Amino acid sequence: HEAINKAKEILNHKEPNKTERTQLNQTREQFLGNMHQYFKNAISNSKPAQEYLQSRSLDHKKIEVGYNTGQFHHGARKEETLINQCLEYGLLIDKDILGRTGEKAYSVFGKWSICFALKNKENKVVSLYFRSILNDKESKHFYLKNRQGLHPYYPKPTTKHLILTESIIDTASLLQIKPIAENYSLLACYGTNGLTEEHIKSIKEWSEVAPSPLGYRVPTSINEYICKKNDYGQFI
Repeated sequence: HEAINKAKEILNHKEPNKTERTQLNQTREQFLGNMHQYFKNAISNSKPAQEYLQSRSLDHKKIEVGYNTGQFHHGARKEETLINQCLEYGLLIDKDILGRTGEKAYSVFGKWSICFALKNKENKVVSLYFRSILNDKESKHFYLKNRQGLHPYYPKPTTKHLILTESIIDTASLLQIKPIAENYSLLACYGTNGLTEEHIKSIKEWSEVAPSPLGYRVPTSINEYICKKNDYGQFI
């Protein structure tokens, strides 16, 4: 029950009376921020997650990454607020079935996956991305419903150089390289066709306040961001 107690601690859990229950509801940002912190804490106790990260040359001590064992709701059945918020934001899915104990059973979203945060302009966690560590042929990429936010964060006004990557894993890899992390800002797309309106808007707003005028139209697709070399080996 150590993991359950830690989850309750992360979620500011206490034993409430009936009049206090309604006061425990947290905002989306507070709840997902706390859950992401819980997942981050869990990764240090998961050998499979650490081995997967190592296979991708990722160091959990250098990047903000967590791991979802799918156990965060076990033992907390009596805490309706936790269950309801997990259902509301998509971390649990109600399939209307009962478990072996006769209690309602839930399907855990993003189970056995490493986890990354998507953040809003205020740098608050507003969604989560999960990447399965299982070696199967099924879908490996999962975003919470009503996806919003960017990873690792919105471009800062002081940013001089912005690098767009195809995926969150690519961004995590680059953030481990000190010269890149210190001199560039990064922004992950959600796959080859994953340049969203939120990406484009954030880049446009950044370009208007960037230290050096960019002087070009903000592209509308990921393909327009791809640099090509001419016959002289120069980027165009």
